[in-house]
Amino acid sequence: MAEERFEFPRLYTEFAKYYDRLEMQYRDYQKESEWIASLLEDRRAKNLVDLSCGTGSHLSFLQNRPGELELLGMDASKEMVFLAKRKLGNVPLLLADFLHIPIRRESFDVALCMYWSLAGLNDILVKLLFEQANFLLKKEGLFLLDTENADGIKESLLNAPFIDGFFTDPEDKQVVIRANFSTKVKPDLVDWHAYYLLESEGVSELQTDRMNLRFYSKTQLELLLEKAGFRVVQALSGPDQEYSAHAPSLYFVAEKR
Repeated sequence: MAEERFEFPRLYTEFAKYYDRLEMQYRDYQKESEWIASLLEDRRAKNLVDLSCGTGSHLSFLQNRPGELELLGMDASKEMVFLAKRKLGNVPLLLADFLHIPIRRESFDVALCMYWSLAGLNDILVKLLFEQANFLLKKEGLFLLDTENADGIKESLLNAPFIDGFFTDPEDKQVVIRANFSTKVKPDLVDWHAYYLLESEGVSELQTDRMNLRFYSKTQLELLLEKAGFRVVQALSGPDQEYSAHAPSLYFVAEKR
């Protein structure tokens, strides 16, 4: 079967400058970062690579923790890497695809893959990503990830439009409104469709963004992690939150065997 390639939605490219403003309403970056930091401390980890660092929100928190911790961020979107560089300063960053990671075998104690980065990947590519993470981790290294939960898809957010962003962009002096209208294509696949209304000096422009969001179940991910050489340490519904079958998110702590 030919390898399916991930096509970036505009949220990761020309609309990346809106990413933090839009996505922070859906997750608590500080709480997630504190959870990550506690796992690093328990393992006495000396280094961490963020395989899909986005704008660098988790790394920004971790770089200010006391003690010496080597950090490396990478992302396949040049716009995201540009924004992360402005936020992180001296943390090294790579423009790289996490399906083809340019890092030597067994280089890191911890690998991080957050921001629901699995959403654009089918199960073949998810397994490839997990294998790549296993390759770069040291023995008994930790792999931390999150994704949407197939058993927790909120039907109330589907098949009806809703506005989830309304703010002013000071750089472009634009008013930005984002509306979502998403539909379920399959039980575990959602057609995410966003509309951006950009208004400047009385002139309005409507632009659209679209991607297929794949949702995975706890059982599916446990099997894929096992096949890629990991042992699942914890499956959670949020940072330090016990697993609930119908929660919207899944968080995994996996250890390289």
